[in-house]
Amino acid sequence: MKGKETSGVGKKKPYALCFCLAAALLVAGFTGCERKAEVEDAASQQEEEQPLEVHDFNEDENSNLGAWGRAMGSVLISMNEGNPYYFGGYEANQANQEAAVNILEKSWSVKDRSQLLEQIQQLLDTGARKEFIREAREMNRMSPRELKKAMKQLSGDLLIHYKLVQYNWKTWKKKGLLAWDMCRVSHLAQWGYIAGYLNREEAQAVIEPAAARLHDRFTDWDEVQNNWLDGYALYGNIDRKQAGNDYEKRLQVYEELRQAQPEEGALYDDRLFQEEIVPISSVSYQDLIKEQKLPEQKKKKNDLKEKSEKQEPSEAKEGSEEKE
Repeated sequence: MKGKETSGVGKKKPYALCFCLAAALLVAGFTGCERKAEVEDAASQQEEEQPLEVHDFNEDENSNLGAWGRAMGSVLISMNEGNPYYFGGYEANQANQEAAVNILEKSWSVKDRSQLLEQIQQLLDTGARKEFIREAREMNRMSPRELKKAMKQLSGDLLIHYKLVQYNWKTWKKKGLLAWDMCRVSHLAQWGYIAGYLNREEAQAVIEPAAARLHDRFTDWDEVQNNWLDGYALYGNIDRKQAGNDYEKRLQVYEELRQAQPEEGALYDDRLFQEEIVPISSVSYQDLIKEQKLPEQKKKKNDLKEKSEKQEPSEAKEGSEEKE
């Protein structure tokens, strides 16, 4: 879901923003609606394989990042008929690997390890949060009268979108869509693991910064899931009040998973929010991001070298002319 992030706008007079909401956006549409649809039919692509029954969680026992990752990705994994108690959701066999590769390419335009790490970094840096905060701030600059007038001129998806921006800002402020973006890091990490782009320890290590933000900004899994669901509604432009929508379906899946979890080995262990995050000892998130940046740095270095080599003959010639 590699949506383009637009830059923030400068300070505008309220009337300019009013027209932006009520007129210009109706003509051009706004970024928040121009999304790639998230592919969530992994089960059908995996030839309707049944969830893997396991006796372990498939995680590094010396770290709690596997537990964080499983809970963060649990609803989507479950909806795709995977096993949310098993890190990765599915057995790492050839059929599932091909399905995961297909999902990452079609849903995220991710075709290899480097692009996977780049997409994860994008979610950590800005994700969908940047555009949400920009739109919320623009609306807050308007007076109540101007905002009411602008909203009256909107209808359909535009009206739903801006109502959801208002709702998320009122409910979460700057924390809006944080869990939505951070949980998608877990989705990418687990699909990347099954696709073969990351090994198990790397997939759990790459979750660390996302888990750390949830740990620091939320108090339990109910709060995380509510923030994730509200972010999903805005990102997908879903009317939360409409019966039988995908928002309700996801909420129902979470509630069923929470109710059915065992006392020992709970999927949603709220004690994680009181404990320190324990990193993977063999590899770190920083190592993986450094690896991802190396090819880019090498390319820049080669470009500079090539540019320098092209300039040298010209500079030498100019020098000889000056001597003459």
